[in-house]
Amino acid sequence: MNQLLWRCRRGIKEMDLLLENFVHKQYPALSDADKQVFAALLEESDPDLLCWLMGRSEPDNTAYRPLLAQIKSSHRDDHAG
Repeated sequence: MNQLLWRCRRGIKEMDLLLENFVHKQYPALSDADKQVFAALLEESDPDLLCWLMGRSEPDNTAYRPLLAQIKSSHRDDHAG
């Protein structure tokens, strides 16, 4: 888990918080396939990942889209109300 959290550290505070929160709260319940998708997502460039997480664009890789929605939803749920 520590190695995964290290890979979530991107140097952009907002992105770090989104990814680390997701790893702590949602990652353990992911299927093995979704864990592989998340690992691939972490290999993407910071500018692309930031745009996807902020909703400025959608990734060409459609496998990322449900996971990105889950990451954003997890953050919204934590900060609702």
